[in-house]
Amino acid sequence: MTKKKILYIIDGETEFKKTDERVLNSIGIMKKLDYQSKWNYFNPKLIFHFMWAHSIVIWFASKHTFPAVILNYFFNKHLIIIAGGFDVANLPKIKYGAMQSGSRSKIGRWLLSRAHYVIAVSKSNRKEIIENGKVDEKRVRLIYHAVPSVNTKNIQNKKKIVLTVGEINQETYLRKGLDRFIQVAKKMQDVQFIHIGKWTDNKGKPCNRMIEYVKKKSPKNIQYLGYVDRDEMKKHYSESKVYLQLSRHEAFGVSVVEAMAHGCTPFVSNVFALPEVVYGNGFIVNNLKETIREVRLALNKKRDDKDYNSLKKFSVQQRLINFEKLFRIQI
Repeated sequence: MTKKKILYIIDGETEFKKTDERVLNSIGIMKKLDYQSKWNYFNPKLIFHFMWAHSIVIWFASKHTFPAVILNYFFNKHLIIIAGGFDVANLPKIKYGAMQSGSRSKIGRWLLSRAHYVIAVSKSNRKEIIENGKVDEKRVRLIYHAVPSVNTKNIQNKKKIVLTVGEINQETYLRKGLDRFIQVAKKMQDVQFIHIGKWTDNKGKPCNRMIEYVKKKSPKNIQYLGYVDRDEMKKHYSESKVYLQLSRHEAFGVSVVEAMAHGCTPFVSNVFALPEVVYGNGFIVNNLKETIREVRLALNKKRDDKDYNSLKKFSVQQRLINFEKLFRIQI
């Protein structure tokens, strides 16, 4: 049987894109193009890769998607777009999302319209793709993000630490709810709060512009660790008793699932994919007063049994199975 040839197109590395790279490599023979700058859009390799590939998989419907969509008018390859965030969001209150209005939303919808299938990473994200992206629901497939499994038997004794993880810049400060994290910490100054994540500009490049602003607003019980490697990250997940994610928008919430897999009790805001992700395994909170009360109770609880079987739908194996099913569909 001929192995599936897959061209994988991204615009910069992240852990979840690396996970998908491993998934696609397991399914067939994969070649990757990483469009880290606009000059990459004119990469002549794209034409040769198109001629070689059976299927094209692209993360996000954005500028880097253009060359592949244009080429596919001529090649008509099996084109799949994973729309998992900004590209299908519409939150004018925090000025977030490509689908707010104007030419950007029209271009995004056109890109999505050219895909044979659009992958959603949650039910909430699926709704955004259909409603904001105007994609026919028959062309949308739900395939949850994958988080590597954890040996739960080796989880260390938990400490009274409240953890959150996420990149910090002007856009994510509100979207990821860091302002709310700070407000909770101010009301619980006897508890250690930890933030892990890069300081960047809005394009994801390293930038310290927000450091002074954020730290000036923060109480002394918040420790900002910046970027840490995966082993250090796992250590903090394993030690922290509570994971707090009070976002205003999440298409999925990879860090929430990683935290749950390491035995943290998650507390999340009641928006978009977060209730769906923690369902039955954490707390969905509606205001700061409720958050503070419930976090204190969780920190003082001696034992918190969790249903780790509920995380299987977020496994690498399950994402692999669902991708295989999609590739078997004839266009």
